Amino acid sequence: MVAVMRMSRWRRFGVGSLSTLEPGISSVYLCQRAHSATYSYTLDDRLQGELDDFNGEQKKQETVGAFQKIPMVMPATDILMSAQRKSRNVLPTKGIANIAKRERNKGAKQLDALMKELSVPLRTYTENFPKRRDLHPYERSLIELTFGEGYYEQVLGRVDALRKRITSVGKQHASVCAKSTTKREAEERLTEGRKKLEESFQHGKHAIDDLVNVAKALRSMPVVDLHIPTLCLVGSPNVGKSSLVRILSSGKPEVCSYPFTTRGILMGHIVSNHERFQVTDTPGLLTRHDDDRNNIERLTLAVLSYLPIAVLYVHDLSEDCGTSVADQYITYKHIKDRFGDRLWLDVISKCDLLGKKEPISFSDADDDVAQYRRLGPEGALRVSVQSEIGVKELKERVHELLTSQMARIKASKAEHETQEIGTSVL
Repeated sequence: MVAVMRMSRWRRFGVGSLSTLEPGISSVYLCQRAHSATYSYTLDDRLQGELDDFNGEQKKQETVGAFQKIPMVMPATDILMSAQRKSRNVLPTKGIANIAKRERNKGAKQLDALMKELSVPLRTYTENFPKRRDLHPYERSLIELTFGEGYYEQVLGRVDALRKRITSVGKQHASVCAKSTTKREAEERLTEGRKKLEESFQHGKHAIDDLVNVAKALRSMPVVDLHIPTLCLVGSPNVGKSSLVRILSSGKPEVCSYPFTTRGILMGHIVSNHERFQVTDTPGLLTRHDDDRNNIERLTLAVLSYLPIAVLYVHDLSEDCGTSVADQYITYKHIKDRFGDRLWLDVISKCDLLGKKEPISFSDADDDVAQYRRLGPEGALRVSVQSEIGVKELKERVHELLTSQMARIKASKAEHETQEIGTSVL
């Protein structure tokens, strides 16, 4: 039974069956263990490597923080000036007495050095910027929201194309210079080679400048700790989410900025009974189809979709926010239906305004909307930050919610560790 289970797991990874192995290659060795009545199998190096790569990609996708590891990108002008200076300091090989040979040796070496000083940094960048497929889904969504679909890969592709062009031109002219027969010819070919290399670099330098901007934008992204329970406040615009973040936070919340919006997102921390939690605001959601949402609304959907958060959904039945109760209800139902598997707490904000202010519109014939207008969602907690109504109970309920979220995170972590142990046994 154990052998059958292990073989089925191999097939999930695309290893294939014994009958499809290449002739002459023993990829799977069968050995009976003395201490067990079952059989165990050992993958050969090639198949084990594929399995390790798969597991490595899975592990990368389960963590965030890749943007903070992005290398610093030098501006194109700095790369060129540094390369020119270093390559001119390259001397010919010692012991060459013939002037022509010494000059062509120096010319070839300087062109080779210039080529490497220009191309090696570009290789470093393309190799050390993360591949989208290796990123956590939340970070992948941030790249798309910031730059648009495909732009990130396009910039890296242009930088790599420039590297290949520099390498090709450099090798070509270094080879030509190395075949010079006179000192003057070697000098001329060195000058010509430098000119061609520098022209090629200048022609493609905009790709490097674009990469500088990409790196700056990604490194500025706020970092989310997946291992700390996070409370995410969701709702329509201006319903009071930011005010709730402030009263729930143990200290002053930090204003986090994203490159694709000028609006800051509040993120604070809650410290209770020696436990530490995160609490964050999210951009308000308008009543429209998900495909029609702007990037800042899509940030909210990305948080809900990909981060292990608990939801505090905020409702403003006074309509002081500027969004009608009917529209708030439609948006709420859509989000609750889509993300109802999250731990959830409904809060009616600005409850001190209810009964004091006439609604903006009261033409709702829908019974569900009418009931929502009067009572809000079932079990919703009524709170007023200004009058401090319900604040104490809110903090207690939030602590219970985040404690439950912590239990979910620990259970998920234990499950991943069990899976890794099972994979390592294979």
